[in-house]
Amino acid sequence: MKIPFASIFSQKAMGLSLLGNDLIITTIWKKLIAYSHETVKINDFMTKDIMQLKHAFSPKGNFAGDIILSLPREFSIVREIEYPHSNLKELRDALAYQLDSFIPFSNEDVYFDLHSLHHSRQDAKVLIVAIKKIELDAILSRLQAIEIVPARVMISPFAFLPILEEKKGHIVLINKNARNYSYNLFENNHLVFSSVMKTEAELTNRIEANIPDEILLANVSNDILPNGSTISAQSLDEYLESYGAALYGLAEYPCNLSLIRSSRKRLNVQTVLMFFLIGFLICFAFLIPYIQKVNNVSVLKTIDTQIKAIKKDVTAVEKLQDRIAVLDRAVDNVNKIKEDYIPRIDVILELAKVLPNDAWVKSLTIVENSFEVEGDAVSSTNLIPILENSPLFSGVGLASPVTKTQSGREKFRIKGNIQRQ
Repeated sequence: MKIPFASIFSQKAMGLSLLGNDLIITTIWKKLIAYSHETVKINDFMTKDIMQLKHAFSPKGNFAGDIILSLPREFSIVREIEYPHSNLKELRDALAYQLDSFIPFSNEDVYFDLHSLHHSRQDAKVLIVAIKKIELDAILSRLQAIEIVPARVMISPFAFLPILEEKKGHIVLINKNARNYSYNLFENNHLVFSSVMKTEAELTNRIEANIPDEILLANVSNDILPNGSTISAQSLDEYLESYGAALYGLAEYPCNLSLIRSSRKRLNVQTVLMFFLIGFLICFAFLIPYIQKVNNVSVLKTIDTQIKAIKKDVTAVEKLQDRIAVLDRAVDNVNKIKEDYIPRIDVILELAKVLPNDAWVKSLTIVENSFEVEGDAVSSTNLIPILENSPLFSGVGLASPVTKTQSGREKFRIKGNIQRQ
């Protein structure tokens, strides 16, 4: 017999991670404040035939909780970019058309999402995280064969965030991938850097260049550390990545990254019904004495109360009119300022639109209504008339002499003015 409202006090979520060709599945149950978990490994998940997979794992009915998939860092492309202050959703929509300006793939070739590193009134830093659609679709099709459909897909550095929740200072997470190593630097439980390194020597040099407070090793032995190192190191169990991913289904963490978009979490019907009944009982309990009191109030007192209420309403309307007048003046001032303001994202989009495909921009500086762009191209002198022809730019010229790179391309610094069309 199923007990009504039992799911309110018991939640569950499933985390998935890949270890080489193996799939690790960790299911977490939360009952009140107590956690318990179960881990299953499917060996050779990435190499087995689809028909073999169907016999490798038998799900116990439809899974009611969230399912989160964590992919190895080596599967993904991660780029850090800076952009003038803007809405993160607007930036994501804009990148859907200009993604190949930052990574060597277009929006049609990859799944991608943004993760905010720093956000202020002046500027912001974000990570662009992308994975080839063909690679992720292959993994999702294999999961579908065993009747597992993830609602969210992230990469391993973010799956370890719940594991690092209590740690402070600079923490480095090193993960051994199939062909290389991933180096991930966290500062007070916030990811600040992530990179893939091909050799142990490269990894060792990185550690020695920036000594962390602690190193966490996932699928790596302590031999990877520099000789004579006194850095505190801890080896992590192989299931912790899937465990950390599952925790996202039970609590909120500082990462909204998801490489696939799925429908929002469904409301629990039993939970909604229970709160509706509780709310109704509370309202009913207060309603009965209120009705009794109203019935016992004299007509004269009722009229006097209504007169006082009307006076209060008149006073409130007068104050509201004064407030509206103040807001109207504020809106007029904002509109005057807005007439001369050009959104920074418009400048970025215009540069991406007019610059030729053989030109690469490495840095962009915008100060008030002027800009300076630095990069390299096959021919830098051709860029000035191209930018000058844009209705958004004027007074375009070289900020410094053109120089040649070792590959024969021309390095340029071009400055100009930004003007409203």
